[in-house]
Amino acid sequence: MKSKNPSLERFIPKPNPFDKVDHKVLVVVLDGVGAQDFDQSVSKALLQKNGVLPETAFVKGNAVGAAYMPNLAQLMMSPFSRTLLAHGPAVGLPSEDDMGNSEVGHNALGAGRIFAQGAKLVNEAIASGAIFKSEGWKNTIARPGLLSGGNTLHLCGLLSDGNVHSHIDHLFAIIKGAKEGGVKKVRLHPLLDGRDVSPTSALQYVDTLEDFLTKHRSEDFDICVASGGGRTVVTMDRYDSDWKIVERGYKAHVLGEGRQFQSLKQAVETLRAEGNKSDQMLPEFVIAQAGVPLGTVQDNDSFVFLNFRGDRAIQISKALTYPDFNSFERARFPKVVFAGMMQYDGDLKLPEVYLVTPPAIDTTMGELLSEAGVTQFACSETQKFGHVTYFWNGNRSGKFDEKLEHYVEIPSDVVSFELRPWMKCHEICETTIGAMRANSFKVGRINFANGDMVGHTGDFAATVVSLSALDLSIGRLMAAAKETNTILLVTADHGNADEMFEIDKKSKLVTYDKDGSPKLKTSHTLSSVPFVIFNSEVLGDGAKIELKNNLPQAGLANIAATVLELAGFVPPSNYEPSLLTWNQDPNPSKALHVEKAFAPVPGSSHQLDQGASKNISKVKETALQKISTPEKAFEVAKSAVQFYKVTKMLRDPKLGCPWDLEQTLSSLQPYLVEESYEAIEACNNLLKSDTPENQKAYADELGDVLLQVYLNSEVAAQQKQFDLCKVFELITQKMVERHPHVFLDKLDVRNSKEVLTQWDEIKNKNKPNALSLMEKAEKKRSLPTLDYLTTISKRSYKMGFAWKTLQDTFADLTSEVAELKHELDCPEPDLTKIADEAGDVVYALSNLIVFLNATKFGSKSVAKDSTVALGELSLDHLARQSARKFLNRFAEMEKIQTEKGDPLTEESAKELSLDQWNELWIAAKKRRYC
Repeated sequence: MKSKNPSLERFIPKPNPFDKVDHKVLVVVLDGVGAQDFDQSVSKALLQKNGVLPETAFVKGNAVGAAYMPNLAQLMMSPFSRTLLAHGPAVGLPSEDDMGNSEVGHNALGAGRIFAQGAKLVNEAIASGAIFKSEGWKNTIARPGLLSGGNTLHLCGLLSDGNVHSHIDHLFAIIKGAKEGGVKKVRLHPLLDGRDVSPTSALQYVDTLEDFLTKHRSEDFDICVASGGGRTVVTMDRYDSDWKIVERGYKAHVLGEGRQFQSLKQAVETLRAEGNKSDQMLPEFVIAQAGVPLGTVQDNDSFVFLNFRGDRAIQISKALTYPDFNSFERARFPKVVFAGMMQYDGDLKLPEVYLVTPPAIDTTMGELLSEAGVTQFACSETQKFGHVTYFWNGNRSGKFDEKLEHYVEIPSDVVSFELRPWMKCHEICETTIGAMRANSFKVGRINFANGDMVGHTGDFAATVVSLSALDLSIGRLMAAAKETNTILLVTADHGNADEMFEIDKKSKLVTYDKDGSPKLKTSHTLSSVPFVIFNSEVLGDGAKIELKNNLPQAGLANIAATVLELAGFVPPSNYEPSLLTWNQDPNPSKALHVEKAFAPVPGSSHQLDQGASKNISKVKETALQKISTPEKAFEVAKSAVQFYKVTKMLRDPKLGCPWDLEQTLSSLQPYLVEESYEAIEACNNLLKSDTPENQKAYADELGDVLLQVYLNSEVAAQQKQFDLCKVFELITQKMVERHPHVFLDKLDVRNSKEVLTQWDEIKNKNKPNALSLMEKAEKKRSLPTLDYLTTISKRSYKMGFAWKTLQDTFADLTSEVAELKHELDCPEPDLTKIADEAGDVVYALSNLIVFLNATKFGSKSVAKDSTVALGELSLDHLARQSARKFLNRFAEMEKIQTEKGDPLTEESAKELSLDQWNELWIAAKKRRYC
């Protein structure tokens, strides 16, 4: 489908002067292949000839690590390898606890940006109440026929909190909204999960549902379960793979045809006892009384499909809405008012009615390349074909340009994937290599479904086989890439096969069933995914590349800009940044800007004044001249004098600034603390990203700290206490005395550890008897409060006065919180006790941070590509980041009100109700993702 986007022209990629575009770029997505614990994989050990092979992967159920995958191991050991985030906020999902999935992953891969996705959109719509005011709600649920009780509201969807296709909380919110809106009769058609959650967890959701229904059922609100079944065999097919799955669901939900039970719980327990081990495989069933189904679908009923993810909702939507339908014989086709939780296909307008608007994803990489006239290729088997087309193109069906884009679908086997675990990787590989050799595309993308689809079965052995078969295709693609001048970008869309046994969150150990076998995990994981660039040599010596080291939080969305650069284009500025750094900047104007950022000031180099040289040489018993050349020392001295004159003028009784004249040592203290904090933050930013902007920002913040040193000194001088020279003299004397190996030619130290020992000996020479073991920590009392607290906690931990396990450390924190709660709940709260317990909570939290930084647990719990490295968790910084997040959110709230023409002022803010504040908060939060 040709793009009709009128604003696209300004986003068209510009030619990259480094690139001649005489090569191809191919993105290879290893679906469901997470990078968890790959250092302990069998393949890496074999490549490194380590001798005894590690057993970790087999013990923990990591099929990726257990499979023989020498080609993937070779790629991941290359200098062009790293991991990327593929879950939670990195792909537009609400929290770090939300697993990634193929749909949001391929959205991010194709769009180059992060868009708020299904679960997050629905959560926000429910929280704000927007879903209950939407046109979809009015047209489907707030209908006269439902309010009178003449018709029935049917709710169908996946019953779990997996948060991939649906969430049980969304079901509850819709039910409560329907009841509050006056709906009289509701019938539920739950589909059992066992895939995005534990394979046999259905009964916990069934019990939760039944408790909820008992609480809300009344004479005016008739609600019960009518039908259901396991998701793999009932209703939730995708990509027209097996319409019999949808047919079984249609007959159960609509016609009431299927094995009858008296309750949902009875159905699950009976079917499971008959040998159906996994919830997702339970056959269709109908709830009936005296042989009569409780909830068949009739004309003018409303039917809402509650899944927010589109791929497994499209076919049942067609079956319930399309008049001309021939995928299976519908014995009866009631005319229902149908709505989806979201619109599942924007091009097909399916369904026409929906409760929550899906993300509007525009200017995807595929659209940009089509507009730029670049030939493209996409290939996968049926199970993932929509992911490299529909989802890759921003939830759009069809093509942007029929002449430029070539899509190939390899039909999937209609058989359980564990029975043919190699799936169609060979056929996909053959087709792709043929396209590479034919030179029929410049940019391509393919998806191998093995790791995800076989991983979902829970069959560890079959998954290991599937990945070994996949690795053969990876090797063939690597050889073909060399042959055809193709750069490969090998990655994955989320984890799955890397964690096939349930792992206890606290102990990090595998959990076992009563029979001693490990509990199977069939859902996706929170793992990062591999990212490797192979065969970049085809770029030539004029365009050498490296992976950036300043993007620790990079995710799948960063790949699009990377592909565009390798294909010969400068990516749009609104894309997530490329993962590459070039030996030159491909944008000459930007390179010029970088040169200007820290260019030497004209005339700043001076010849040394002879008098100044003599003054410097008067320093006694030291060799300070060794620190710098005399010319540099003069330049620094001149700048320091200029700065001293400026700060002195601020306090001049006649010409000074009124504000500065009023300052005292006491009033300046908060500014000294504030500037120190801001310097620390600027330093952290520079360490994360070494850019000219961050360099300048850090230099500026150091200047602010220096300003406080000069101002405090000037105030003290006017009070005849000390002056700036005294500050310099004292610090110089301290440095000279405590570093005799530098200034007094006593070369009695050989390493940094010995320097620290010497420093402590000199400091304590007049105090041979330490007052206490905590003296060192007590000397840090001038630190910001939270850092001081952490220092004491570190010292305590170092001496062994601390809990030895994470569980005990965390239990101490929860105990202190409980004590604080007890004081707050007292009939007559004692403020003194409350303050004491609040302080204890903060100290216990500090102990937890210190434990994480000091133990091996910290290295495992912090992602390799996280912004927080081992040993760098700081209670002080975390608290400040939280405050900054709040301030940013509040600034966005003020902006929203200004755009509405009603800007917030001190007075108008006080007039807002808490509900109005909450609506503003949600709107500001949503803007981050849109």
